[in-house]
Amino acid sequence: MRGQILIVEDEEILRESLVDFFRQEGYGAVSAENLSCARKELIQHDFNLMILDMKLPDGSGLDLLVEISDLQSLLVIVATAFPEVQTAVKALKLGAYDYINKPFDLDELQLIVERAMDTQQLRGEVNSFRQREKRRSKKSWTRLIGESNALRKIRQEIMLVAKADTTTTLILGESGVGKELVAEAIHYQSSRREGPLLKINCAALPASLLENELFGHEKGAYTDASNRQKGLFELADHGTLFLDEIAEMEPGLQAKLLRVLEDMTVIRIGGQQPIRVDVRIVTATNRDLFDRIKAGLFREDLFYRLNVFPIRVPPLREHPEDIPVLANLFLTEFLLHSPDKSCEFTAEALACLKKHRWPGNVRELKNVIERATLLHDGGKIKTDDLALVGCCSEGKSTVVEMIPLSEVEKKHILLIYNRTNHNKTRTADILGINRLTLRRKLKDYGIEDS
Repeated sequence: MRGQILIVEDEEILRESLVDFFRQEGYGAVSAENLSCARKELIQHDFNLMILDMKLPDGSGLDLLVEISDLQSLLVIVATAFPEVQTAVKALKLGAYDYINKPFDLDELQLIVERAMDTQQLRGEVNSFRQREKRRSKKSWTRLIGESNALRKIRQEIMLVAKADTTTTLILGESGVGKELVAEAIHYQSSRREGPLLKINCAALPASLLENELFGHEKGAYTDASNRQKGLFELADHGTLFLDEIAEMEPGLQAKLLRVLEDMTVIRIGGQQPIRVDVRIVTATNRDLFDRIKAGLFREDLFYRLNVFPIRVPPLREHPEDIPVLANLFLTEFLLHSPDKSCEFTAEALACLKKHRWPGNVRELKNVIERATLLHDGGKIKTDDLALVGCCSEGKSTVVEMIPLSEVEKKHILLIYNRTNHNKTRTADILGINRLTLRRKLKDYGIEDS
C-alpha cells in the first residue's frame, strides 16, 4: 500500500469518486463528510495525507488545520473554490502542504498527492538520520570517558573549541587512540550539530580522486564527468568536514586546501566560479608533521593554518587507569547483541588489561573485548580469554624487558604478522590498526613484500 489518505469532502459523489480513484492507485482511502467525522477518523487511524475541503457543513477546514498543526507526520492538501485565494493562503500559513482549486483535474491532484508522499518519505528519512546522529553524538562523547587527567584535559579542550565553531582543529595521536571520536565530539558539542559531519581518509584515495571528492566537478570536466557533482566542501556547508590522515595528502592538493582555508571558497574541477562555503575543518594525523615538513612532504604554511587549536590524544599506555572503564563500556555494548549472555571481568583480567602495552590503542582494546565476548559462553572473563600475545600468560613472568618502546611495538607487530602467515588484513585487525598503517610499519621494518 502506498499510504493512507483521509478525504474530507461534503459532496457525496465527489467524495466517493476520490475514494475509488485513490484505492485503484494503490492507496488506502477513507472518507469523512464533515469536520466531526474527520476528527473521529484522525483519532482512530493514522493517515499519511488528508485532502481537506475548506467549506464543510459544520465549519471551515481552517478550524481543523489549527487543531492538527502539531501532527508533523500528516500532510494536508486543501481544496478551495478558485475565487477564495485568501483562504488558500491562510491554509498554507497554518501548515498545509499545498492547495488545489475546485473544480480540479484528477491527474493534477494525483501529481500533488505523489509529491506530498515523496516529501513525507523524505521527512521520515531526515528524522531517522537525526535520531542516528543524536545516538552517534552520545556515543562519541561517552567513549571519551575516564577520570585520568589526560581525558579530562581532552574533554575540556573539546568544549572550548566547540564554542568557536569556525576554529580549525588539528587532532594528533597514534593510530587507534580515538581521533575520529574527538572530531565527532567537537561537531556534536558545537552549534553546527544540526549540520552535516562528513569524513574522508586522505590516505585512502589517490590525489586525483581525493581532489574530486573534496571539490566536486562540473559536467564535462573530464571524460566520465557526465553530470555536475558537488564536493565534500559544498556538501558539508554549515557543518564539519573531517580530514583524517591529513599528512598523506599530496603537496599539490595541500595548496588547494590552503586556499579554501584562507577565503572559504571552492572551485569545482572544470569550473571557474568560486563557491562560498561555511565549513569547520577538523584534521587528524598520526604522523610527526615537523618531520614531514623537513622532508618537503607537507607545507609549512598549511601546518600553521591547521594547527590553530591542536588536541593531542595520548596513547592508551599513558593513561592505563582508564582501561577498566573502557573495557567495561565495550563489554556492555557487545553484550547488547547477546541479551541471554552475562559476562564480567575478573580482577586479574582487568589488571592484565592495564599492564598490556596496547600498540593498537583503544581500537585494539575494543577488538580484544569483542573477541573475548564472542568466544565466551558467559560468567567470568579470565586472563586466558583475552588472547593478549606476550602478556599475562599463566605461569609466565609479566616483567617488561628493558628495551625501547619502539622495539616492543616492532616485536609485537612482527609476531602477529608471522602467526597470521603474513596476512596483512588479519594482522591489522588483530592489532587494531588500519591496513595502511601496518603496511607503512612493515616497510619501516624492511619487510620486502609490504
